[in-house]
Amino acid sequence: MDKELDRLAKENAPLPIGLPAYKQCYYISARGLYQQYAKGEITLERARLEKKELLSAYKEGEWEWSYFLKLHELKGHLQQLSQDSFNSVLEYEILEMIETLLK
Repeated sequence: MDKELDRLAKENAPLPIGLPAYKQCYYISARGLYQQYAKGEITLERARLEKKELLSAYKEGEWEWSYFLKLHELKGHLQQLSQDSFNSVLEYEILEMIETLLK
């Protein structure tokens, strides 16, 4: 988890520009939790429980983002292979990428 993002959420700072969607969701949710706790609208126990859920969603989003980037790279290799007709080195790299993604 990004400690800087958490610090900014505690400070009620504006949403940083250019964050991936999963980081935006975490930031906005964490900022809301900190504000609710500071106003006494939720207990510390509830804030901790909900932050635990946020961290779980953050980790899942981080994994999904990484997976998406790997799929995007694979698509580029497949397009190149389609243009080159035959390239055994590229074919081997593509097979390795597919194997990694399917694990």
